Amino acid sequence: MARLRFGVIGVGGRGIHNARAVAARPDVDLVGVCDIRPDRLELCAKEEISSRGFSDYHKLLDEGLDAVCINTDNNVHAEMTLAAAARGCHIYCEKPIATSVADAEAMVRACKEKNLATVVNLSMRRGPAHAQLRDMIRKGVFGKLLAVGATHPKISGLMRNGGGHKASRDNATWGTLLLHDGVHISEWLRFMGGEVESVYARTVTTADDPDNEELVSAVTTHAGGVMGTLSYFTAPFMPQRQYVVGTDASGWPGRDAQGRACIVVTRDGKEEKHVPVETPALTGDAGAVDEFIRAIREGFTPYATMEDGLAGQRIVDAIRRSAREGRVISLV
Repeated sequence: MARLRFGVIGVGGRGIHNARAVAARPDVDLVGVCDIRPDRLELCAKEEISSRGFSDYHKLLDEGLDAVCINTDNNVHAEMTLAAAARGCHIYCEKPIATSVADAEAMVRACKEKNLATVVNLSMRRGPAHAQLRDMIRKGVFGKLLAVGATHPKISGLMRNGGGHKASRDNATWGTLLLHDGVHISEWLRFMGGEVESVYARTVTTADDPDNEELVSAVTTHAGGVMGTLSYFTAPFMPQRQYVVGTDASGWPGRDAQGRACIVVTRDGKEEKHVPVETPALTGDAGAVDEFIRAIREGFTPYATMEDGLAGQRIVDAIRRSAREGRVISLV
């Protein structure tokens, strides 16, 4: 089988890890990497990730690629995805896929028109504990699902006198903090609870920009009558927890007495059960790239597609609209 010709656009932050994972594949030719910062391209050459560096992503796309990984600033994901789709490139994109729902919808349409394989790095979906928790829901371990919920703290803004996360300082580039960082935990509610039908939310901020939410409390309704709750706080002292509640039992990702990852299952009047988490052979970026390649070669459905990225963005948009307008936002 012919080796796939890959390119990686953006090799800072998450991008360098993604490029390393691509370069390590024996079935892929990494044609080149692209970044606007020369020092990042020099690092790729030094690490022997790729000796070919581009400062203009159009020139990399013109090399006749089969697939591209996009790991750049959020505000250019859309233009790069559309340019890659126009050339028939399969696309891996970091979350959020865009800074507006309209751009995200255009990206999905472009990829569907060319029947392209897509992967979006909604990393919570790939976490072994979360994937196993979802599988347990589908197998009926908890009985009929009633509710899903998440408490998710993030250090930014409120506890830092306006400092902290880059999205709280430059949301023109990164989108709001809730979009940049919170899209994957917002979409986690959908991942566990099923399609989101409506959202009601309240938000609070101390920042100069009222749209850069620091405290978020949201209630979602899902297909089948499942209820969801999200507490997204810029308060580092709050515990992080995701959980599911069913008619027969409740569960959440945790640790056993030996510190090993497990799913805690609790039933009324019974001792907690710790179900070991099965770790896949490939994790992190290596696992994500592997699923991308399988999607291209085999038609495999990866952990998250461009459509999932759009769905998460719509949930975030509904949270923000609900808070601004003081009403329930329907997504159906």
